[in-house]
Amino acid sequence: MCGIVGALYHDPKRVCSERMIVEMRDSMAHRGPDDYGIYLDGSLGFGHRRLSIIGLTTGHQPLANEDNTLWIVFNGEIYNYKQIRKQLVQRGHIFKSESDTEVILHLYEEQGEDCVHELNGMFAFAIWDTKRKELFLARDRVGIKPLYYAPTSDAFLFSSEIKALFKSDCLVPECNTEAIPEYYLYRNVAGERSLFKGVFSLLPGHRMKVHRGQLDIQEYWSPFPEQINSSISYREAQEELTALLQDSVKIRMMSEVPLGTFCSGGIDSSLVTAIAAQQVSQPINTFSVGFHEASYDETRYAQMVSGKYATNHHEVKLNSREFADLLPTMVWHNDEPLNFANSVQIFAISKLAKEHVTVVLTGEGADELFAGYPRYQIPLLVAALRKIPQFIIPLLKIAAKLTSDHRIKKLLSFSNSTVHDAVLFNTALPHYNHAEKLFSSKEIKYLAYRLESLVKTENLNDPILQISILDQLTYLVSILYRQDKMSMAAGIESRVPFLDYRIVEFSNALPRPFKLKRGKRKRIIQDIALSFLPEEIITRKKSGFGVPLKNWINGKNGLGEMTSDLIYHNQSDILDERINLKKILNDHLDGLQDNSEILWTSINLLIWEQLFLKGQH
Repeated sequence: MCGIVGALYHDPKRVCSERMIVEMRDSMAHRGPDDYGIYLDGSLGFGHRRLSIIGLTTGHQPLANEDNTLWIVFNGEIYNYKQIRKQLVQRGHIFKSESDTEVILHLYEEQGEDCVHELNGMFAFAIWDTKRKELFLARDRVGIKPLYYAPTSDAFLFSSEIKALFKSDCLVPECNTEAIPEYYLYRNVAGERSLFKGVFSLLPGHRMKVHRGQLDIQEYWSPFPEQINSSISYREAQEELTALLQDSVKIRMMSEVPLGTFCSGGIDSSLVTAIAAQQVSQPINTFSVGFHEASYDETRYAQMVSGKYATNHHEVKLNSREFADLLPTMVWHNDEPLNFANSVQIFAISKLAKEHVTVVLTGEGADELFAGYPRYQIPLLVAALRKIPQFIIPLLKIAAKLTSDHRIKKLLSFSNSTVHDAVLFNTALPHYNHAEKLFSSKEIKYLAYRLESLVKTENLNDPILQISILDQLTYLVSILYRQDKMSMAAGIESRVPFLDYRIVEFSNALPRPFKLKRGKRKRIIQDIALSFLPEEIITRKKSGFGVPLKNWINGKNGLGEMTSDLIYHNQSDILDERINLKKILNDHLDGLQDNSEILWTSINLLIWEQLFLKGQH
């Protein structure tokens, strides 16, 4: 797990500055506190920061092949590198290290850009061919590791984090105002674009060649199933998925440094913890984060899992003041506004974990693969709502205002929608009335990536699978950005067993009833978990790893004080004319409406503007 940067000038006669690469590289020192390196070749510069996990003494980067004609910088882990290495040795390749990085380099010698098909892991890497003067970049299949790039008028830049790009001589931070409406609807910008003008991300499952300023980007893997596996029985699917999960956890426990798990007490992280605990003879370390507010604190479920598997369990709890104090630093680490309030929790638990381990396993991905969110049922419920006499809908909406259950409100917001809209806006936030003000008839085109992705799912003929695939291409990627950046901010490597590409492919080809049947979400995961976990863990209500935003914003100190200060006393160049935040906050504080979600969205954007656009670090 590392941080990588690079710059390639379009003019081959222009020499890349060592100072610039060092500044870009060291802006991400938190990603690699153990080692650092640099490589320069005329117009090309590579920088690397290293968190040592495998090949502790021999994994220095940038790394070259035998004759120094190929150079690589790599961020991630390749879990099947030993098998690949063995095959390459048999073909005559000579290795000088025990690292997985060198395996990628030799595999590239053997297969060129098709090397990515052999790799099982999380990765973002760049390879420089000194003979062809060509740069090759690739990102893992589901987007566990970030890879940003900026094609400027002078150079092509790339990095693990956006902030490093602005340390170059070629790019200054500017807001991509066209993306603001999408941010307000979804709290993230999907696809290649970002909230920064001119900054893009290489899509998951894609590779890129850069030659003389020209970019050639290709997709090498897709989550779309070739066909649904209708011949497999439910019992066979359970057995095969159990075996895949056990193997996925096993290979992700490969480490030369201490390892543990994030165990929130939810079914996904608990199942990963249970499987991991059965793989070793010594107690593993487990970590959870909670709150002093009893209704939001779920650490007792994590303690239940820890007790069953005799783990060394560690906990941390946050209050509003601690949360607010961490927030600006977390936005800086995230490069963009935090889409999830629990990003701060992940940093807190990562900081705790760093005192004991360097690698953790987490439960991300299971909900998106196995229909775990309540909102996945919205398209089916929308179809049912359309059969209800229309005069009843307004009465239901009035009743919904009296409940605190946001799921009911979200469902009724789709009462006049089509199934198409129920899929497209499934992950959108429930403040449409405010977000719509940010749109004009022309701006809807800036949902282009989501719309294009949705069109690709239409031949699946299943709205649940459509949402699942669309989530994997959009929402899940934002979750993985959160997990990477918050854990790396504390110098922790996080691994996601559910997102082994073999499990992704297997899940996406399963019949819908295996995942969702009669309202039972994540059915197959629940049934597998019965063999590993206490039933109370499996049957309890899904929490969503929530944060008491409403209570904290209402408070006089901590997040409440920060929110009021940002909105009442801050001049924004990108929001003031678009949305009346003072009224939204007043309505919230007066108890007229729960506006905590849109306020959270807004204060993050305001903090981001201060940090990156106004330079108020």
